[in-house]
Amino acid sequence: MKNVSDYINQLNTAWDSVDRDGLSASVEVVQRALRGGNSLFVVGNGGSSSTASHFVTDWVKGNRVLTGQKGKAFCLSDNTPMLTAISNDLEYSEVFSYQLQSYSTKGDVLVCVTGSGNSKNIIRVCEEAHLLGLSVVALTGFDGGATKKLADYNFHCPIDDMQIVEDMHLSFGHMVIRCQVRN
Repeated sequence: MKNVSDYINQLNTAWDSVDRDGLSASVEVVQRALRGGNSLFVVGNGGSSSTASHFVTDWVKGNRVLTGQKGKAFCLSDNTPMLTAISNDLEYSEVFSYQLQSYSTKGDVLVCVTGSGNSKNIIRVCEEAHLLGLSVVALTGFDGGATKKLADYNFHCPIDDMQIVEDMHLSFGHMVIRCQVRN
């Protein structure tokens, strides 16, 4: 990439490649959970973990400021002692599914933020969510990996560039509260 214009052009091209119906359905599932009192559990690794944590801030604090509605959202990658205890005593692939077993109730929603869609802990939490009766929303990039196949709802960014994918995923969280305000 040579300059800022190239980056912006790549980002615009990426947005043009998105399935808007899949994006809209994914946004609506999260909005319904916020309005309906169901809990949202959000997970991700690395930069996607940061995005997941940002979502929770927007969906709890931001949503309440904009709509007056109380939202229940929790980032399962925010509790470092919990993550290290589960990783050490069990294994890293269980860090999210173990928590989901403890905290979730049938009808809640799991939101997975993942570039590749192939992280073992993300795949495992999707499988556990289905066993527990949760809907799964996946935000994926690249080819979507196994997570895309396991999800009930997908916002898939079919781009092989992690930074572009991360930019698009972060926009999803903002769409959830901003589009809800305008409905």
